[in-house]
Amino acid sequence: MHRHLLVPDSKEEVMAMHDEDIIVTNREGRIIKVTEMSGLHYGVEPAALLGRSIYELEREGVFTPAVTPQVIERKKKLVLVQETATGKKMLITGMPVFDEQREVEYVISYSYEVSELMIMKEYLESLETEMDRVKGELAYLRGRDVPVEGFIAQSAQSERALRSALKMAEYDAPLVIEGPRGTGKSLIAKLIHQHSERREEAFIEVDCGAIPDTIFVESFNEAGGYFSLAAGGTLVLNEIDRLSCRAQSMLEKLLAEKRDIRLIAISETSLEAHMQAGAFREALFYLLNISHIELAGLRGRPEDLEAFLSQVLEELGRKYGTRKKLADAAYVHLLQLEWKGNFREVRNVLERSYLESEYADIRLEDLPASYRPAQDEQVGIELEGRTLPHLLDVVEKKVLENAKKRYRTTTEIAERLGISQPSVVRKLKKHAIATGRDEDL
Repeated sequence: MHRHLLVPDSKEEVMAMHDEDIIVTNREGRIIKVTEMSGLHYGVEPAALLGRSIYELEREGVFTPAVTPQVIERKKKLVLVQETATGKKMLITGMPVFDEQREVEYVISYSYEVSELMIMKEYLESLETEMDRVKGELAYLRGRDVPVEGFIAQSAQSERALRSALKMAEYDAPLVIEGPRGTGKSLIAKLIHQHSERREEAFIEVDCGAIPDTIFVESFNEAGGYFSLAAGGTLVLNEIDRLSCRAQSMLEKLLAEKRDIRLIAISETSLEAHMQAGAFREALFYLLNISHIELAGLRGRPEDLEAFLSQVLEELGRKYGTRKKLADAAYVHLLQLEWKGNFREVRNVLERSYLESEYADIRLEDLPASYRPAQDEQVGIELEGRTLPHLLDVVEKKVLENAKKRYRTTTEIAERLGISQPSVVRKLKKHAIATGRDEDL
């Protein structure tokens, strides 16, 4: 047994605790119990503290100030910074123990070196930073790996949009979602609602362009109107870019009133461009556009188009009970089409072709007439062993070659393909396609 370790009911003892600095003093300020850590910070042995008066130790400069007298005087828990003879700074906490007359009988104090607390603080801060990073990575992985009720997010652009949606779901701020028709704007709005704290409440989507100005206010404000239906939940204002100036003014006044709803506005065109052109009210724009998500058309998201083709074929197989696939030539041809109607147009064309096809694979001749390529436009490529980036590179070259035959200048090619003229020039050089001698090429 340690020579200073006394039985628990002894008046003076060194308590067998190796990792805590605890000192117990009586009401006279005499130390009656210490731990094996107690003397370490003061430069003395623990046993040398036993029986000593904290008043004497303070006068000797072993530590200052003493916490015990202040706890006895104030009769409550106190925390203060104490300096030791060895030059250390200690954060010391004193706690009173009362007798039956509510007088302080003992004071229990425990202390930590300030430098140790700083290390702990730095550790906690680094841990908090790490947790933030992990949460961000989890949100990113959710955006990549979790299917969101039909929303395709294989391209970098749609991944960014999905990550923004998951982030915005955490807040109640108004939001604008912009993009061409059929790109999944309503799906993004539903996703935000499903991941928000309002997910158990109503999700109401309103087609703003279909509401006559004469009944606009009544449609929103009266009992049974859209605001009351969406109370506590999410209200989606679809096609907000189609509102008349009068309807915009009325909506602005309605939204000025505080309401318990999450607002999401959806537009096929740029609201900011409309505002700058004077076609959309500035105050309404800034009221709605607190945060913003933009979805590109399928033409700029080839990875999403490729994934959607496979998804729709799977759905059609379940719907009609016959599994079919796209022939290589048809698959490559569909990847290079313009798809102005985006996902809706793709689904329509695939279903029509699916029903027309008499074979296990859908061929070019099964496509609707307006979607079939001319004979000289057919790519003619085998997919076996080809990666998607390589395949898209081949398709890009073929599209540029076809466009070069049809149009005289790179400006015309750029307008037709929906890209910039410098991009056309760069891509023609990349694929070593002869440019001719006209003034633009």
